[in-house]
Amino acid sequence: MPLELTLDEAPEYFSATRLNTYMMCPNKYLFNYVEKHRRETMPAPMIFGSAVHKTIEQVYGRLKHGGEVMGVEEVKDVAAGLWMAQVERGYNESDGGTQFSEKESESKLKDRIVALMSLFVKEFDMPDEVHTIEQRFRCWIIDPKTGERLDTQLLGFVDAIVTRGGQQIIEEHKTASRRWSRHDHEHSLQASLYLAAHSFGGLRFNVLVQRANPCIEVFNVKASDWHQEDAVNAMCRVIDAINNNNFYPRRGWQCDRCSFRRRCYEGSQ
Repeated sequence: MPLELTLDEAPEYFSATRLNTYMMCPNKYLFNYVEKHRRETMPAPMIFGSAVHKTIEQVYGRLKHGGEVMGVEEVKDVAAGLWMAQVERGYNESDGGTQFSEKESESKLKDRIVALMSLFVKEFDMPDEVHTIEQRFRCWIIDPKTGERLDTQLLGFVDAIVTRGGQQIIEEHKTASRRWSRHDHEHSLQASLYLAAHSFGGLRFNVLVQRANPCIEVFNVKASDWHQEDAVNAMCRVIDAINNNNFYPRRGWQCDRCSFRRRCYEGSQ
């Protein structure tokens, strides 16, 4: 297998988030992970996703310890408090604070996270059992192209390992401003890497769509051996590019909300 779970900790590590960051824009990877610059702003969708994740951690945490599903009024208070904490984090961890678009505001997104998490505890099909939350793992990476083991490890955090219908699976919680297409989950590098690292029956994405009328979509992924090897190969080629200092700007829609936009554009002049 191209990934081997280990308890050893190598000095160098990579992650699905880092892989996706480089593939979105190599310059963003450079500024964030290599040169480690302070963010210019913190995009509102990022802190919204963090607040949702932390709220779900509390909901699942109660289930993990044999408790009942959190009530609507309680989850409203929890979600609102975590949202405000993440907004504050945006100001603490960036020069310009949380960046809202013309259609967003602090109060509007607070209302949306409250509505979304209320829907989650009222209508979402909770797992039969929650085994772990934010499960950390490390893997040795075997390059499919050369067969060699890299000095760099894959480091990941599984949102939850749960049982549904008698089967133990990985669950990942995602937030989105639009409904996912099949390409979003069928070609997910994260799903393929996580399934390559674990011998579970599958991975399930719970996608919480934040909009005026929120909804929750579920996608079950079963990555083939080809998809798993292809994802590991993509990761290895990106690691090669980083080691060769192959960094450049990739212009597109992602530039509008980038935390390093000014630095990137000024560096190109």
